[in-house]
Amino acid sequence: MKVLLTGATGFLGSSLLNALVKSNYDIIILKRSFSDICRIKALSDYIISYDIDKTELERIFNNHKNIDAVIHTATCYGRKNESAAQILYSNSHFPLELLELSAKYKVKSFINSATTLPHTKKGQMHHYTLSKRQFAQWGAYFCDRINFINMKIAYMYGPYDDKNKFIPSLIESCIKNCAEFNLTAGGQKRDFVYIDDAVSAYLAVLNTETKNCCEYEIGSGTSISIKEAALKIKEITKSNIKLNFGAVPYREEENTQMLLDVNKSSSLNWKAKYNFEDGIKKLISEEYQK
Repeated sequence: MKVLLTGATGFLGSSLLNALVKSNYDIIILKRSFSDICRIKALSDYIISYDIDKTELERIFNNHKNIDAVIHTATCYGRKNESAAQILYSNSHFPLELLELSAKYKVKSFINSATTLPHTKKGQMHHYTLSKRQFAQWGAYFCDRINFINMKIAYMYGPYDDKNKFIPSLIESCIKNCAEFNLTAGGQKRDFVYIDDAVSAYLAVLNTETKNCCEYEIGSGTSISIKEAALKIKEITKSNIKLNFGAVPYREEENTQMLLDVNKSSSLNWKAKYNFEDGIKKLISEEYQK
């Protein structure tokens, strides 16, 4: 099977790329010429790569006939102070161009990585959630021309993630036995899914016959509070760090409850393998205990 993958240098995309290589897929990746390729450098001999800032998208489809599936994992959260226009381009305009070309060149399936975040009315997250939801609506519009699969993924975690995120930064601080770590009160509940489980869901979709539009919710099926998660990480790492709950205010329009309906994924014959404790232990063993 020939797969075109976006976001291959990111956390999800690089993990997915590794799994696709191991499964002997014929893989084409799209990246930028200035992308950090540290996560995928060892895979360069197994893939064909295009820099989208130097190559017209249609040329790629002309060069590679009979692409079976496009997997879109690239995203822009606005964490680097991107403008609303930049976020809109990355999360809606670019994938729409890719979707339209996929339909034109008779690609069988377009697998989109969607957001589970509720739509906010203010700030950078407003730009992110609005742009992601707009593209999902475009995907539904194209369903008569291509199989559009919307993957709503819970909060992913795993080895070699961005160290600025909650779980990696807390693990790092715990392992270093930092004096303290500031958090919110920790009442927000989240469904955390281990990266290997998220990747296996994508592989399950590739091996499942789908028609027109469908949506899957990919999570562990269990939600825990941020406070519970932080205390569990401290316990597993046997750290003496002081967790300052309440030192950080909740974000405006903070979502306090999130649990995905994993029953929507029953047709994939897929289920998350790792609970939160086992996932954290696996993450630590793979990234910090080599």
